[in-house]
Amino acid sequence: MDDIRSNIQENRSLSNFSRILIVDEFSIIIHYYHPAKILLCSLSDIDDIKEKILSVLDTLGRRFWQKHSTDIDKFIQTNKKEIFNSFIIEIEMLTRNGKIAENLPKLIVNESTLNRLCKMELISEEELSIAKICRGTSSPLQISEKTNIPHEKVTNILKKLKKIDIIKSPLVEIAN
Repeated sequence: MDDIRSNIQENRSLSNFSRILIVDEFSIIIHYYHPAKILLCSLSDIDDIKEKILSVLDTLGRRFWQKHSTDIDKFIQTNKKEIFNSFIIEIEMLTRNGKIAENLPKLIVNESTLNRLCKMELISEEELSIAKICRGTSSPLQISEKTNIPHEKVTNILKKLKKIDIIKSPLVEIAN
């Protein structure tokens, strides 16, 4: 926040200013939309796709500016917050009620194929157990909790499973 404040006060260009903070099991994403001079913030699960959230925050900033640029002066003069209530619908639409950046890996091979891959030693027993949980309903963090395998290790296993086309996952960091 101090970086943002000092840059604003010094009139520096903050056209692509974003910060991602990881706190426990959450991500705090702060994005400054320069044309409208508004600061957008998102709180999400640690497994959510941060690049997708940043893209949505940028779109929200642009749409807010297009829709309400003429209302800003009225807001400053009267402090009437209800002016922007209609924008809540925009937020819900763009974020799909908070589901826009979910990362829920999904198995794309059948269980017999998984067992054969394990017998051929292409995947380990641990990787097999993680793959079987990937039904498109659990995030990497939830998989970690279910299996008692550290989150970082689960993420690395998911990368491998995606790379060898056993699961599909929207997570950018797991991309081929």
